[in-house]
Amino acid sequence: MQNSKQNQTNRVVSWLLNAAKLIGLFVLYQLAMIPTMLPSIMHKTSGIGAILSALASLVLLGLLIWWLIWLYRRQTPMVSRLPRPTRPIWGLVGMFALLEFGNVLSGLVVQQTPENQVILDKVFATNPVLNVILMALLAPIIEELIFRGLMYRWLFPRLTSWGRLVIAVAFSSILFALAHTTTFSPAIIAYLPIAIVLNLTYVWFNDIRYSLALHIINNSVAVIGMFALLSH
Repeated sequence: MQNSKQNQTNRVVSWLLNAAKLIGLFVLYQLAMIPTMLPSIMHKTSGIGAILSALASLVLLGLLIWWLIWLYRRQTPMVSRLPRPTRPIWGLVGMFALLEFGNVLSGLVVQQTPENQVILDKVFATNPVLNVILMALLAPIIEELIFRGLMYRWLFPRLTSWGRLVIAVAFSSILFALAHTTTFSPAIIAYLPIAIVLNLTYVWFNDIRYSLALHIINNSVAVIGMFALLSH
């Protein structure tokens, strides 16, 4: 009986430590992106300064991706009893359609504020190449490794029942949305559709490559939309 309680305590402590490590990894991710914001914050930044800040961010984010991949490969794979799709491509197409439908609905609920749009305009206009690479490629890789890969392998390694599945998807989706909004504001609704669909994709395929591909495609579409707005 005592050993059982001790094992339960050890599991709780291990779970909390892993949760703290995930928070730390996300903080490192935010710190690595600071150089990308410097040209838009500092009004008198030279062309050389913008290039150096871009290179600094690319190096920092590249090192972070390498470390996250190294951590991910060292963890025990997630165990799931859910049947994998027999036609992966069509499954991915269906998840993308569901994701875009959710994005449209959230866009009707949460409207872009003028203040936020000014910030986006300044950031993308200052260093468009870096921000396209960051948003369309680097950010999805880092966020998938943190919020799907490592989070599930550390916090939800065994999804052997529907109850565990619902808890895991809900927890990861809410945390993903909160990490992007930092508050319980209505803006969280804008991030929940992509978070839920990405989590369901990862669990359904049990392969991070599919949720990663979906994330990159979705962000690439968003980048195209942003540049279309900026052109007006």
